[in-house]
Amino acid sequence: MIGVVAALPLEARFLVGRMLDPAERAELRDCAGWIQLCGIGREKALHAAQSLLDAGASALVSWGTAAGLDPALAAGTLVLPQCVIGADEYMFPVDQAWRSRLHDRVAGHVATSGGLLLESLSVFTHPSQKKALAKRAGAAAVDMESAAVAQVANQVGVPFMAVRVIADQAMTAVPLSALAAVDDFGRVHVLRLVASLLAHPEELPALIVLWRAFRAAQRTLSTVAEQAGPGLGIE
Repeated sequence: MIGVVAALPLEARFLVGRMLDPAERAELRDCAGWIQLCGIGREKALHAAQSLLDAGASALVSWGTAAGLDPALAAGTLVLPQCVIGADEYMFPVDQAWRSRLHDRVAGHVATSGGLLLESLSVFTHPSQKKALAKRAGAAAVDMESAAVAQVANQVGVPFMAVRVIADQAMTAVPLSALAAVDDFGRVHVLRLVASLLAHPEELPALIVLWRAFRAAQRTLSTVAEQAGPGLGIE
């Protein structure tokens, strides 16, 4: 049985067919296993991965979105990395046979990349930060949870897979109004958003670009969930 870790309800819903509550665990649709909603961040992902193992999961998946570091990757591009790199530069390879099966099932339906996935301990808001990180690490994308899930899988010797989709491109800025209005589970607090935009109306165009990119990522996650089949290709 697989255990899937996802940070946001808007990412997890494609594997269960509904929106999950914060920190909820739910059975996967059409598959023996669970998905655990953890919220954004390394420590939350560590706890979620361990709780899935404690519940009986025998393989772990990090599922959701990522920020692009490679300028060639458009929003909605599926990243199936060969390896995940922790913030401490420790490298966690994914299960290659599993990755190959999943890639074969979805490659004809979505744009894919096999580039490295890097861990970040904070959110990058400016393209210059992403450019500097890409130059240093040579990674295609960055997220905040996959390395933590990989670490837990590595410690107990179970298969690991990362399934991440580009939600903001390398040259996309993340407006501060978005960070101010969204909590750790991706829920938008409307009053905070309005207040922030009233204070910084110049951020509205960037906010619209970011929302459209996230919608493209959601479409890809939906397609992957449909095409991957039970177990996301683990069998």
